[in-house]
Amino acid sequence: MTLKDNLKAVKTELNTEEQFLEKFIKSEKFIKKYKFYILGVLVILLLYFAINFIVNFLEEKNIKESNEIYASLIQSPKDKEKLANLKEKNINLYTIFLINEFDKEQDNVELLNELNALYKDKNLDNNLRNILALNLNQKSFFLKDFNKILEAYKLLEEDKIEEANILLSQIKTDSTLGQIAKNLKHYQGINQ
Repeated sequence: MTLKDNLKAVKTELNTEEQFLEKFIKSEKFIKKYKFYILGVLVILLLYFAINFIVNFLEEKNIKESNEIYASLIQSPKDKEKLANLKEKNINLYTIFLINEFDKEQDNVELLNELNALYKDKNLDNNLRNILALNLNQKSFFLKDFNKILEAYKLLEEDKIEEANILLSQIKTDSTLGQIAKNLKHYQGINQ
């Protein structure tokens, strides 16, 4: 009995090794057949990760340098060279610095002109552009509904109820100011 069991064990072991060798040979043929494609994919992946690493490294370096320049500008805000460096490295941080300076000096025409030029710059972040519009007393996306409520209120004071109704109807009911618009309509007797 033990001899039979040993033979069965040897036979199954040989079958396993035979299957392993068969799969190895098939995979070797597959690799030989598609080696250029496999190598191409590996090179592309390697390039992607290398480029991604380099871009992230340079962005981090630029952010660090911009922050250092910004911190030094807070200490000496009149340094024109550092201000120019900040504008070159990070226009968004430059804009934030100028907004802070404009809050301190509302009558500075040169600063106002620079902020107006930055408002038109296409490289400026859209959210920052909206904040800048608020500082320059221009219409802003952030306060679109708020501006409509203010205009509608002025119209209601002038008894221009229909025009106010049109403005208040443009404010969505799920907006944060939707309830205020509804109250203004109700207060003036305008039906929903």
